[in-house]
Amino acid sequence: MQTSVSPKHYVLLFLSAFLAFCMWFYVDRVWAPTEESHYSDLYPSWYATRELLLHGRDPYGPQVSQEIQVWRYGRAVRPGEQQNENRFAYPLYIGFLLAPVIHLPFPQVVRLFRWILPLCALSSTLLWVHMLRWRCNRAFLGSLTLLSFGNFPVLESIYLQQPVLLAATFLAGAGACLTAGHLGLAGVLLALATVKPQLTVLLAPWLLVWAVSEWRSRQALVWAFALTMLALVLVSLMFEPGWIREFVGGLRAYQRYTGNFSLLQLLFGPIGNVIVSLGLVSAATALGWKLRHAPFMSREFAGYLGLCLVVTVVVMPAIYPTYQLIVLPAIFFLLREWEMIWSRGRVARLALFASAALIAWPWLGALSLMIASAFQPLSVIRRMWLFPVSSVLLVPLSLLIVFATVTPPLFASRGTARQSSRSNVHTSGVA
Repeated sequence: MQTSVSPKHYVLLFLSAFLAFCMWFYVDRVWAPTEESHYSDLYPSWYATRELLLHGRDPYGPQVSQEIQVWRYGRAVRPGEQQNENRFAYPLYIGFLLAPVIHLPFPQVVRLFRWILPLCALSSTLLWVHMLRWRCNRAFLGSLTLLSFGNFPVLESIYLQQPVLLAATFLAGAGACLTAGHLGLAGVLLALATVKPQLTVLLAPWLLVWAVSEWRSRQALVWAFALTMLALVLVSLMFEPGWIREFVGGLRAYQRYTGNFSLLQLLFGPIGNVIVSLGLVSAATALGWKLRHAPFMSREFAGYLGLCLVVTVVVMPAIYPTYQLIVLPAIFFLLREWEMIWSRGRVARLALFASAALIAWPWLGALSLMIASAFQPLSVIRRMWLFPVSSVLLVPLSLLIVFATVTPPLFASRGTARQSSRSNVHTSGVA
């Protein structure tokens, strides 16, 4: 049953729309480069798929890589040069998703994905809300949708045409299907989300353990995931027998030529990064084992799914904001449980307030630059492009701290093991 809508909900809706517009202004007028340049992250995957399916060429091969570099830079990257090599760095089966557009000229593909990727971003928000069984009123849902769509990681991904939006949508669809009881479809979508394997490296193994722990009622997830992955891998091997080896080698090269590192490495150094990462993954694994019997509509299941994705982003050896698309369910979950977290005392409140401030800062920074643009030329404003996004990289870490402060009450078993999959639907007016 929907909760009533009060005037404050419409004020929130208007404010959300205004802040989303501010962020769009920042990304389009300040952050985005002014000169004509090729910045599409979709091109390497599209071109590699096109060469594989139309001409039978190895998409990971040096010739194809050089041709992609010529498109990107106007020349091939020289050996030893400190430059992003823009290779095809995805599992081969991402080509099955792009196969319908390989006959189109790339400018048409760009125009098509200007519609597809925003729709993916909007769909992900609604799917994550559905996963949480969160029945908020329409005005508040509209505010969530506007802010989720109008945040920097999403708009950056749309601008760059990052395939991570496709993977994030599959992941959100899998989560929504799980809590709706459609385990077979959830398994298929979870397998498709592995087109960006970094996103599922922790969540997929836990979901499989979760399913095996209640085999009789959850086996459909395992069968659907396993058969879909088997089909994707085997068909890919038919097109390119050595693709797995080349993909793994490409990932190693990707880390080298991008110089990527995790936020933990930035904070603790190389050795500290390894120690802290292993500690976080071990703690998350232990908690996941404890919750392996949690019903798919329980608070524990939804909370751990969000936590697992946050840990994934924190330990991932990449600090690109685009990967933060998958922390959305964690933010929604903490927002839904705001009152419970707030009641846990001063430390929990401080952590929650700090995380909320870090999440809100990009919108406030974008608003500040938009106001400043009325008094200063954009050439001056662009020098301050880092100002609004200075807090973005800290958001996953702040969310992790919030989860840590409330882990005992949030994931208390409450007799969830081996109980019915049915549980109460969470209803909220504002949070």
